[in-house]
Amino acid sequence: MRQLPALFLLLVVALQSLQGNTCLAQCATPAAFTLTDALSRPGCIRELNLRGQGLEQLPASLAQLPGLRRLYAHENHLRHLPESVTRLDSLRVLFVNKNGLLDLPPTLGNLHRLQQLQIDQNALTELPPSIGGLDSLRFLLSAWNNFTSLPEQLGQLAQLEYFDSSHNQLLFLPATLGRLHRLRYAYLNDNKLQHLPEQLGTLTRLEELNLANNQLEELPASLGSCRELKVLIVSGNQLKTLPKTMGQLHNLETLIANDNQLTALPRSLGKLKKLKTIIVKGNAFTPQACREAEARLPGAKIYFQ
Repeated sequence: MRQLPALFLLLVVALQSLQGNTCLAQCATPAAFTLTDALSRPGCIRELNLRGQGLEQLPASLAQLPGLRRLYAHENHLRHLPESVTRLDSLRVLFVNKNGLLDLPPTLGNLHRLQQLQIDQNALTELPPSIGGLDSLRFLLSAWNNFTSLPEQLGQLAQLEYFDSSHNQLLFLPATLGRLHRLRYAYLNDNKLQHLPEQLGTLTRLEELNLANNQLEELPASLGSCRELKVLIVSGNQLKTLPKTMGQLHNLETLIANDNQLTALPRSLGKLKKLKTIIVKGNAFTPQACREAEARLPGAKIYFQ
């Protein structure tokens, strides 16, 4: 059998190398800014940025991007998300805020690797019960929607650290919220909450809690168990007193309780050596109550007016 010339063999190797480099070139950029580009090299894409492109829908063909980790589709005109989005097994980040979303796929909980979900500034009225399946979720931003309640399954988000559901229509919080043992930041301001669950006290890693502009008449005594709390904001409610157990919040640095019906601060606050700022404007403190509070908290700056 006649051997191939050496020059021909070198040519074959060179062509094979060139083909390999072409494939590498296709995957050199793991990000795409158009669906056409992303779908032309589906095995390469890790990030797809469709922000502000006037999109009214996302195609079911998104499921053809098995390695997609970050999907940015905010600031469009989406009303619904295709179920195929929930088949993106590698997805870590999903931004669909600032659309006109009316609902979320019932299979949302299939995104077991999702760590950050931004659905704020839409027209959502509920979260699907399957949300409890997002067992890797760390950040949930759901402000500026039309929620009147939150599903009990929210308590299954064991990794959740940051939760913003402010500027909704929430009437109550599920008791299961107390299972979010990794929660550090909770923003529930500007809702219609009338009471809080006693289970709030089990949020022992909570550092910042904003409950401003609700309809709260009291805070649960269990709040004192949130020993890592640094910032507490309860302005714009109907509070007449603050719980004595707040004296257990040894890491509290800032207390803001403007526009309530307070007539005095609990004596127990005097134990809080890290408390430096107290803002309680728009309440009903008597001059004597002001003097007593200032005497018990010499290391804090108190703003009564």
